[in-house]
Amino acid sequence: MADLIKVKDLDLDEETTSRILEKLRHVSQLYKSGKLFFPRHLLADLSQQIDEGKEEVYIPNLDDVPQLYSLEVPNWCADFANTYRISYQSIQYLGCPTPFCPEFVLRSDHAPVTIGYMRSSGPTGSTFEAVREAFARNRQTWLESPSRRDLEHHLATLKTTATIQKIVCFGLGSLGRLCGYHCTRAHTQHAAVETMVASLAKRGLNGGQEIKCYAQDPVYDEIDKEFLTSIGIAPLDDPKGFLAVDQQTLVFSVSPNVPVKQIITDLQRPAAMVWNTVSPIDNDKCWTKRVEKNGKIGWTW
Repeated sequence: MADLIKVKDLDLDEETTSRILEKLRHVSQLYKSGKLFFPRHLLADLSQQIDEGKEEVYIPNLDDVPQLYSLEVPNWCADFANTYRISYQSIQYLGCPTPFCPEFVLRSDHAPVTIGYMRSSGPTGSTFEAVREAFARNRQTWLESPSRRDLEHHLATLKTTATIQKIVCFGLGSLGRLCGYHCTRAHTQHAAVETMVASLAKRGLNGGQEIKCYAQDPVYDEIDKEFLTSIGIAPLDDPKGFLAVDQQTLVFSVSPNVPVKQIITDLQRPAAMVWNTVSPIDNDKCWTKRVEKNGKIGWTW
């Protein structure tokens, strides 16, 4: 949570500062009381509303008051947005107001799950065959890499007897963007799913059953989905990937831009997780004020 003292450095009037501090304390108290910020019933209800083709959906805020959101891009943001996204906010974000608009924490929709609007770049334009060829090259590089051997070693020595019959991936990236680092990263991460399936089956952790694989990423386009299906990974729309996680699931997510760990913790404890660097405790983040040599005030996160 934010250092409440630093809120007073934002040069707001006394009443606004007091209201912000009160709201931050309220968020902190809810979190410490054990309130689930990402309960399964909330995401299941949202998924159902989307499936029903509704133009508007209701999502409860932290005080369980339903908030209405449009799934059509509103006029006020039509000049920069062309689609909606489900927004997931971490406890760190909810408890640390941005200095550029600190009053935002006072809004009723300052909540863990909301609807936001953004500009989608649209289909990548890559063909299925081009994606297949690029993936084959990156997959071979992965198979010959020390990282693949390290992953196999970790899975071979994983201290668990849990049955794992499902792998659910989050935020692995579009396979259709064939230039630069993003291509290598996305293709390598998807190729690693095959390694995990083989390693888990070799240990018998699958209980003799087929390990089903799923992936959720809002950036997937139709070519992505077609190719994923061809390599045995079923694409899922948000939030169905989260709802697919159960106690026999291995969750795979590397550097996602949503708080996947916090969401999964509230939804269902999985059998295992494959992650990026894990620290003992997620450090609390807050905006830090700095003064440039020219006297200009800036902020860093």
